[in-house]
Amino acid sequence: MAKQTYSKNLDTFAKVISSLASDAVGDVEGVSLPGAKKARNAVSVYFLPNEKVTVDMFVNILQGYTVPVAVAALQENVKLQIERATKYKVHAVNVHVISVSIDQ
Repeated sequence: MAKQTYSKNLDTFAKVISSLASDAVGDVEGVSLPGAKKARNAVSVYFLPNEKVTVDMFVNILQGYTVPVAVAALQENVKLQIERATKYKVHAVNVHVISVSIDQ
């Protein structure tokens, strides 16, 4: 029973951290998550020992923005939001650019 409760707690923390990371995307200019249906799979959270987490994100970059600058800003913002709102320390934020979106 304790193992099941522990698993539920991790699932809840993963959802909270995933939500924080997704919300952090909105604060960074030039970066967006993939379409609404795929947005659930755009953020993955991995728990490490000593209350640390690693976050993997799949994002789109808007045309006209410098990829390294936008990605660095996103990494900093995700780290800040997670550490501010939870007890976890961020070990890494891995950002994978899946496409460059062209505004029309």
